[in-house]
Amino acid sequence: MGSASSSSSCFQPNYGDFYLSSAHSNIDARYDVIVIGSGYGGSIAASRAARAGKKVCVLEKGREWRPGDFPETELNSAKEVQMTFHGNKTVGDPTSLFDFVISPDVAVLQGCGLGGTSLINANVALDCDPRVFQDEVWPKTLREDLETMNNTDKKRALDMLQPTVYPEKFPELPKMSRMAKAAAHIADIESLDATKIFKRTPLLVNFNDKEKNSAGIPQPACISCGNCCGGCNTGAKNTLNMNYLPDAKAHGAKIFTQVEVRGVVKDPVSDGWRVHYVHHLRKQKSFKVKEQIVRANVVILGAGALGSTDILLKSQALGLELSPNLGKRFTTNGDAVGFSYNGESVVRHVGKPLVKIRKKPHKAPGPCVTSIIDMREQEGKTVDQCFVLEDGTPPSSTSLPYNIVIRFLESGKDTTSGDVQKTGRHVIGKGMKNTIAFLAVGHDSAAGELQLDEETDRVWVNYPNIGESENFERVRSTMEHATTSLKGTFIPNPYWAGLAAKMRDTKGIVTVHPLGGCGMGETGAGGVVTHAGQVFVGDSSEVHQGLYVLDGSVMPRSLGINPCLTISMVAERGMRLMAEERGWSIDFESSKVLDLESTRARPGIRFTERLGGQMTIGENTGPCELILTIESEDVEQMLNEDETHQARVHGNLTCEILSSCPLTVSNGYFTMFSLSEDKVQSREMTYTLNLTSAEGAVYYLKGHKLIHKDSAFEIGKKDTTRLEISVYKGESEDGDEIGKAKLQIRGGDIVKKLSTIEVTHASGKLERLKWKTKFCTFFMGNMWQIYGAFTSGCTPFDPTAPPREKRPLKLNGTEAKVYPIETEDGVELYLTRYQGGPKGPVMLVHGMGVSSKIFSLDTVDTNLVEFLFAEGYDVWLLEWRASIMLPSANDKSTIDLCAEYDVPAGVKKILAVTNQKDIQILAHCAGAAITCASILAGKLHGKVRNLIISQSGFINVPTRLNWFKAHLKLPQILYGIGVEGLTAYTDSEQNWMGKILDQFFEGTADVTTAFDQHCDNHVCHRITFLYGLLYEHCNFNSATHETLHELFGYGDAKLLKHFALCFAKEHLVNDEGKDTYLPDFKKGLKSQEYKDKIAFMDIPIQFCSGEKNKAFDQASTARALQRVAEAHPGQNYERFVVPDYGHIDCIMGKNAATDVFPYFLRFLDKYAEG
Repeated sequence: MGSASSSSSCFQPNYGDFYLSSAHSNIDARYDVIVIGSGYGGSIAASRAARAGKKVCVLEKGREWRPGDFPETELNSAKEVQMTFHGNKTVGDPTSLFDFVISPDVAVLQGCGLGGTSLINANVALDCDPRVFQDEVWPKTLREDLETMNNTDKKRALDMLQPTVYPEKFPELPKMSRMAKAAAHIADIESLDATKIFKRTPLLVNFNDKEKNSAGIPQPACISCGNCCGGCNTGAKNTLNMNYLPDAKAHGAKIFTQVEVRGVVKDPVSDGWRVHYVHHLRKQKSFKVKEQIVRANVVILGAGALGSTDILLKSQALGLELSPNLGKRFTTNGDAVGFSYNGESVVRHVGKPLVKIRKKPHKAPGPCVTSIIDMREQEGKTVDQCFVLEDGTPPSSTSLPYNIVIRFLESGKDTTSGDVQKTGRHVIGKGMKNTIAFLAVGHDSAAGELQLDEETDRVWVNYPNIGESENFERVRSTMEHATTSLKGTFIPNPYWAGLAAKMRDTKGIVTVHPLGGCGMGETGAGGVVTHAGQVFVGDSSEVHQGLYVLDGSVMPRSLGINPCLTISMVAERGMRLMAEERGWSIDFESSKVLDLESTRARPGIRFTERLGGQMTIGENTGPCELILTIESEDVEQMLNEDETHQARVHGNLTCEILSSCPLTVSNGYFTMFSLSEDKVQSREMTYTLNLTSAEGAVYYLKGHKLIHKDSAFEIGKKDTTRLEISVYKGESEDGDEIGKAKLQIRGGDIVKKLSTIEVTHASGKLERLKWKTKFCTFFMGNMWQIYGAFTSGCTPFDPTAPPREKRPLKLNGTEAKVYPIETEDGVELYLTRYQGGPKGPVMLVHGMGVSSKIFSLDTVDTNLVEFLFAEGYDVWLLEWRASIMLPSANDKSTIDLCAEYDVPAGVKKILAVTNQKDIQILAHCAGAAITCASILAGKLHGKVRNLIISQSGFINVPTRLNWFKAHLKLPQILYGIGVEGLTAYTDSEQNWMGKILDQFFEGTADVTTAFDQHCDNHVCHRITFLYGLLYEHCNFNSATHETLHELFGYGDAKLLKHFALCFAKEHLVNDEGKDTYLPDFKKGLKSQEYKDKIAFMDIPIQFCSGEKNKAFDQASTARALQRVAEAHPGQNYERFVVPDYGHIDCIMGKNAATDVFPYFLRFLDKYAEG
């Protein structure tokens, strides 16, 4: 798959939706191994720990950069610069790619991103001089293990990194021929062999098209654009994102970017470690970042010389006992730079943007470094006096400042005289084309120290007079010799000997290879870590178990060469020894590669909100603040496919009465506008999170925002900004509830929240705008649907839809038995028996326009049948002639007929089957009325043991609406004009008249009910029109409300007319409006006929009313109790009112089993013979 030319390849993979990192909401509370940083040491540690089967987490401060993301222009590059000035401040975003740390004597440039400095280094993979490791500053154990490290460990690194030299078959590069010429000149001066000191450099660059490399990543051949140090936009560079990191991910590691670790301390609740970190999400910075924690058994620092030292210094401040040598033995690795300006030949001095290089491939400058002049084998020179000289190509993004500095700000030393052409090139601005940059890597005394700067909260380099070191002058002299051979003007490093140095009066050093700070030693008295990277406890030989450093910071001296290969070898060795010590088995033979489809990211959405309020825990109340970032990794799926519109959550909760430090959120989930299961006609935003405290305590938080329109002018601001939360011990709500809070988004934070909305993983500005618009449209559309002034979301039941799946009743395997019965007037009824035990029997009698399903509905957790069955009752359900389950529901009927025939027939059948002398009865609404009528008519004398009357009975005091309908005589009018009945049932197949009626009933319901009872269910509207509001919507769950069409149906107009007569008289009367059930009702006990009838009610009776009953006034049961108590003062009568309940929700409510049924049970148990 090789290419004859470095720029002729047409193979260019699309890395557009390829991501190794995961969303922060996927960070778990604990891991086996946490790797901090993703440079060479960190990436190797992650790969090897993952191959050992460990649960691995990688935390990287910078962002993820993919080929195509890197800036190629000066303006774009400037946006990706962060600069930290000692004693002053940091400029730029902490996740920017180019991280400059400016100290008085040393300036450091390091890469910040997933892959660390491999993103912007020069790819050079050279071995260091063997004499380097003979220095006794290295631990003896390492020096004795060099053979294994230089063979086994090095081979493993090379197999992954795959270095190769610039191919001979590729086009010749002008800068290589210039370097060869310079090498020959220097060889003459130093009496060296030019063929030995000039070498092609092994590079971590791919020069062949590969559909998949060893890690499963496609890579094209290098096109020699020269932008290696600005970031490779083709994918040819073997950065760690192309090998070790995808290998780690393929073997299960989780990678998180934009996460800065602030310290590592021992975990007080385990033998492991607690890592403190903060998020750096650019758009989410409207809210102050707070530290969060994650735990692990093993923590490996791989954040580089400055990064790892910084973290350990901060950890030391948190109480971690560390070596007094922490921060010491810092080295610049002898880095130096110089320039041969305006030489005799064109060099192609700077990198080219891809668009230009593809138009003119013949002008490609080549990789950043392609050759070296190796000055490490000079006789009579110590290792510390040696160095290498490399050709260097600055990236295209530095072209303008590079030109300005070299042409206008620096004068340099001309190595020629009287060259008119050279002067001409300088005047017309073509001298830069003949300019070559020299990069040198050598040695210094490693006497620098990294210290924590209180002003910037970052480390700085304290290395006084480093620029005066003799070796830098030696390097300068050699660079000048090289420039002489090229007939150029020599310009030394401006920071060391140019304008910047003169202005500062300091010979400054710029290093891109910072090393040390956590140097190896035999004990803590001489180093910070062991030969294997284990961190010493203080100045002793004891180590902190499970805490390691494996990166350039552990080097106790300069290496004299680009350090990436040496760091890789040391890291591979460290992981080998770690595995041996901890009993791990690293599977080096695994050929598993990354499944690219698993890395394909879709556009997501992310935003942050802050809520504050007061939390109450026991008797204590204190401030509580919740800062949450909500993110979906697939916004299309969230909006269009997931009915709950779920997203993940991360963040923290601050509440000092719960924990002294902010608690970290993990395993968090959020739903947006999901249908409320508990409240009808409502939607919810729900929050479920695990919380972990610094002390190790684990809690579960559950919260919700109820989205429901409660008044005509409500716009939803209150509902969407207020959150009610409960906190439980443990990882679920099964634990004890310990606290509650009501939190609110403050006014100013609403604007901040909106500013944080961002689309992630979008391919460009248009896609970002598209999904942000869709998300906002979805949100506002739902808000308008709920709170809009003229919206109606009515969706009728579709009778053609497949039947819904119903849950089986909880009857412990007992089968229901059905008993057909026929009344004396020839009407077919039936009884259904659920025999739960010997108690009872108890007969349940339903109301009008429904059936006995109201007692056995499957949409609540426990219905009345299941409740009584579980308590050992023999339960019987009577379907009387008005039941919507019977054909007789369509026939004309009256209370009189039902009282004379239906109830007696049901009681008779039960007594016959059970061989009992009497039964217990629980009757609801119209069922209570016909039961009372039957008793008062003497039809059940001696057959009723006790009676429960729900809502109605023989006293019928209407609410205002039903009083109005009764006095308007609406049922009589309907009956008179030939309307034989009305049905609550409706569906999508209605004819035009039915649809008009639906709109009429909806309007009537809206006018006659409070705003918080409005809904979009046509059946509900019809029920309200027929009977009044039968339930408080908040007491129904959504499942019950959505299946009202199964529970309500036809209501006979004649029976309605009869009830209207009873409403008008406010007590039972016959079909003609006469007092046959309670004669002389107004006289009461003064009338013997009345006394004779009321005598039949000399049985124990319990009356029940809902506090908010809108069908029958509470006075119905209150007056009934008064009547029977006056007549039979020694009998057991009682009454209870259910707070916040209406009418039929006392039977069908989602919480009726806990709020209502226990009252029924207590009364039934008093008379349950059996």
